[in-house]
Amino acid sequence: MSKVIVIIGAGPGIAQGVAEKFGLEGFSVALISRRKEKLEKLKNELTEKGIDAHAFVGDAGDSESMKDAFNQIWEIWEHIDVIHYNVAKLKMVNIANETADGLTRDFKVNVAGVMTAVNLVASDMEKKGEGAILLTGGGFSLYPDPEFGSLAIGKAGIRNLAGSLHIALKPKNIFVGTVTVCGIVSNTSEKHTPKNIADQFWKLYTDRNEFEIQF
Repeated sequence: MSKVIVIIGAGPGIAQGVAEKFGLEGFSVALISRRKEKLEKLKNELTEKGIDAHAFVGDAGDSESMKDAFNQIWEIWEHIDVIHYNVAKLKMVNIANETADGLTRDFKVNVAGVMTAVNLVASDMEKKGEGAILLTGGGFSLYPDPEFGSLAIGKAGIRNLAGSLHIALKPKNIFVGTVTVCGIVSNTSEKHTPKNIADQFWKLYTDRNEFEIQF
């Protein structure tokens, strides 16, 4: 039986690159996103490349919605081997104009949703004796931009969370790591293409050493 990667925040860009990379390495791919049309398009593109891909509608900011999506996934596969959390609330609001409520809502999606996924799979991964949680980080965690204040705080949270979970879950043989993407992702970029970033996630997953790759 093939291994299974669940990609939360599936869509074009990094998620598609990771889905293709892991899929071509023999993984089955479970895609989660809020938009059914986007999911179906990506699933069909992966299927055309010979990848076993399935789509599930779910909202990373809603724990009940995520539980429902994971229950549907478990109807197909008994175990989940890898989680890739690729969710971010892209919002251009200067931090000086942000509100406490706005920060809280965005943090739930940008960071706290990771814990919903971790809590759903950690016990099963521990019983199986292995597992991995991969998080999409960003350069804003290192170089904050006040025009993207909420997102920058979210990426700082992702980086910190990855480091903490890396230590906390290592005794359970669950690897946690993040690729901190320090650039604009584009198919025309010299460096930050979805394929190149996906290669970094594969390296992170296979090496299983440090919690972070800055790329």
